[in-house]
Amino acid sequence: TSVYPRTARQTKPSVGASSKSKVDSLRRVTEPTKIRAKTTDDDGGNWWWPFSRKDVKEPTALLPNEPEAPAGGFVSELLEDLESEEVIEKETMDFLDRVGKVGAKMVKDSTERSEDEDKIDWEVKADGKTGFVPTKEMTGVEPDMCQLCSTISAQLYTKTSHEQFKLSTKDMKTELFIYDDHGAFLDVTPPFLVAITGKTMILGWGGTWSLADGLNDAAASPLSSLAWRKYAKTIKVQGAMTSIAHNDIVNHGNAIIAKAKELGITEIVTTGQSLGGGLSQIGHLTLRALIEDAKSQWHELEGINVRSVAFCGPMTTVLLNNATPETDVFLEKLWNNSCNVVYKNDVVPRGYGYLSFMEDFVEDAQGDLGKALPIPRIAKRFLDIQGKLDVLIQGAKNHESLAGLLGVFSQYRHMGNLIYYESEDAEPLVLKDMGAFHKNTKGATNLLRSIKYKPVENPMDEFMGWHMDIIRGPGLSIPEEQLM
Repeated sequence: TSVYPRTARQTKPSVGASSKSKVDSLRRVTEPTKIRAKTTDDDGGNWWWPFSRKDVKEPTALLPNEPEAPAGGFVSELLEDLESEEVIEKETMDFLDRVGKVGAKMVKDSTERSEDEDKIDWEVKADGKTGFVPTKEMTGVEPDMCQLCSTISAQLYTKTSHEQFKLSTKDMKTELFIYDDHGAFLDVTPPFLVAITGKTMILGWGGTWSLADGLNDAAASPLSSLAWRKYAKTIKVQGAMTSIAHNDIVNHGNAIIAKAKELGITEIVTTGQSLGGGLSQIGHLTLRALIEDAKSQWHELEGINVRSVAFCGPMTTVLLNNATPETDVFLEKLWNNSCNVVYKNDVVPRGYGYLSFMEDFVEDAQGDLGKALPIPRIAKRFLDIQGKLDVLIQGAKNHESLAGLLGVFSQYRHMGNLIYYESEDAEPLVLKDMGAFHKNTKGATNLLRSIKYKPVENPMDEFMGWHMDIIRGPGLSIPEEQLM
């Protein structure tokens, strides 16, 4: 695929659990499954996991008027072609055997850098620009819109008032319409903004920075929402992020709808980086569903397209193989209007579902952790979570709920195009995420999970660059000297 090249410039140099019940729990349910009419999640089609709990019987009865899951369709194609049970068992055993060998205590005892030390790590090295900006065929937006989204995502980390934002260039005027830092709730809720350029409205969410943001990143419960009630039995997303995105959409909904109608907006783009990238994906899902819902006030914006341009966002979505034809159509539109930029070895876009990649990073970082040197704060958040997972697995290898936990993690996936940069100046590749244990019988070469972790000499020194360089210094962002 062709890409939009930047102007010529200097380049930067590259620097033992064996129970079958666990394995069964990690398998995606891909065949129609009859369900019990008891709980909310039981009411969700085949959202039933064989956890081997003795107090749960095999579901046998359909809910009243509940149709059988249809065969074929967009969702079924995404969820088919699984590896054999033997392969899944081997991969699961290999993962369980590896986890914890790095030493959960070493992870726990690691210390984080101060805020000032982290700022030093953000200093630009070489020119800091990516060699290529993704094309519209990759992202769905023009290259300058992709750069604007990156700029917004970067400034949401550093700007603290409406007046501080500079988003316009001589060729592209951008007005900041709303900036909400959530006042007293800033330490537990990332900032949110709405910007307008031409006939496009951009909704942006801030990324991970505070301890509470790390907790939001880690809360992996997949939930449905009234916002997409017609599709709720098939689509579940990360619960904590959903509540944050909904909070901003509800609080600013009236103003956004009125401004969109006043200006004749034709497209809404959601964006953000890290946690903000996850929020932008859920915001996209939410707005697309609300605009299509004739009973929602957002239906006034019918005809306006919604898409997401995320950067380094985690996996947010779990799909169940029970989609109706209407749900298939909705999800295909969502997929075709979604993209997420992934840079080098960044572990965040590999969570939650690409467990082996994250464990590869922890093993590679063992030497740095053993030096007892302060590490980047975002890395510390990740390692604290990973360390708790290590302790859980090592202490409960025969506990039935453990298989369920890993099973939930493995269900998470990305939607849409993943724009992958192997290095700063590499031409980006467009990848797809077909989920855990995908067999790939067709021999596709453009799969996210075929990109393995690449060991480096000092992983902790590289961590912040992997996660932040794509939007900072300026990465894909508009250079500071061009902004006004």
